[in-house]
Amino acid sequence: MRFAARGKYKFMQMEVGMGILPCGGGASRMARQVGLGRALEIILSARDFDADEAEAYGTINKALEPDEIGEYVDTLAKRISKFPAESINACKQAVYESIDKPIEEALKAEAYWLYQATSKTPAVKRFQIADEQGLEHDIENQRNWETLVMNVQDIK
Repeated sequence: MRFAARGKYKFMQMEVGMGILPCGGGASRMARQVGLGRALEIILSARDFDADEAEAYGTINKALEPDEIGEYVDTLAKRISKFPAESINACKQAVYESIDKPIEEALKAEAYWLYQATSKTPAVKRFQIADEQGLEHDIENQRNWETLVMNVQDIK
C-alpha cells in the first residue's frame, strides 16, 4: 500500500527522458497498476505528478494532508492487525499471485488461498453464526458492515 502527503510528494518516471526505460517493474507492472493509457502517459511524459494526481491515476492508494497521514496509516494498521493473521496472509498471497498469472491460474490460486484461510481461521464459525442469526439479511447490518466486521472479531 502506498500513501503520500500532499505538498511533499512528487512522482515521476524520468527514464524515457534519459534514453532508457523504467526497470525493476517500473514498465512491466505500471500498466497492471494503472491501466495501459495511463501507464504510457506516466512513463512517456517523464513529468512530475503530485499526490492528488498520483491518487487519481492509481499509483498511490491515497493522498492525505501531511498532518493526517501518520494517524491514517496507524489507524489502518491497527484495524488490519485485529483480523486473523492467516486471513491477511491468504489475501496477500492471492493478490500477489494474481499480478503475474493469467486469470485462470489466478482464480485457481485464489481458491487455494480461500481454502487455506477457511481451514485456519474462525471464518467457518463466523459465517455459521451469521447464517443462523440472519445477519446478512438484516438491512441495518447491511448499512453497517464496517462495524459488524469489527464486532465478529470476538468470535474465535
